[in-house]
Amino acid sequence: MKRFLLTGLVLSLFSAQVFAYEKIVPEYLKPEQTNSYKVVNETLELIFHKLKPVIKTNKYPKYYHDFTLIKNDGTQSSAYHYVQFDKTELIYTVDTNELKYVAFRRPELQKCRILYDYPSGKLHAVQIFISDNENFVFGADGKYVDYTPYVKEVREKVFKNWKVPPRKEIDILAKGQKDLSVQLAVTVDKTGNIKKIITLKSSKIKQLDENASSTVISAGPFKPFPENYFNDEIIIVLNFNFSL
Repeated sequence: MKRFLLTGLVLSLFSAQVFAYEKIVPEYLKPEQTNSYKVVNETLELIFHKLKPVIKTNKYPKYYHDFTLIKNDGTQSSAYHYVQFDKTELIYTVDTNELKYVAFRRPELQKCRILYDYPSGKLHAVQIFISDNENFVFGADGKYVDYTPYVKEVREKVFKNWKVPPRKEIDILAKGQKDLSVQLAVTVDKTGNIKKIITLKSSKIKQLDENASSTVISAGPFKPFPENYFNDEIIIVLNFNFSL
């Protein structure tokens, strides 16, 4: 009997060690990085205190169909569908309708999102939003990853390469139509190559839509990702306004 109890105790201790997650220590921001560093760091401390590195994802539907979308609170990308599922936020890609991330929000904190990959369930990233123009991304290891310079560089290269049709030609094509904007979601892989271009918003004029798409293609490829980028690809949303 004693031997059985001792064996059970050893197994219990072993199980506790297996399922005990090592705390991830995030990379805290410094004052020179942002005026909001205190808010960001306080949020990081609370999020990473008991953050699980892996979750189960088998109960979540793989494809988006007629689900009710979550109202955008300024933290969403137009390249994804955001759906509420119980207390979880499911994020589906617009182009394939496949589930990409399982996310959790902490409504009592600064706007934030904890992202897990689907279907692996591995922690992908933590996003903290300060404003529409200022947000911060931290990898599964807690390190800060600044995507802003890369995205800015891609946008600058694209629009420097943009050859806008003459105003008279645009007016003829528009036939009085006022909204002549095109919005594209451009997927760039870690080597800097363009994987795909999805039209999120069409101008409803074929020539203008093609002008925007061909501008992106001719601007590529872009530079490879910096070494600290943990994503294999990123989606960059570009807006072309032919109305100006």
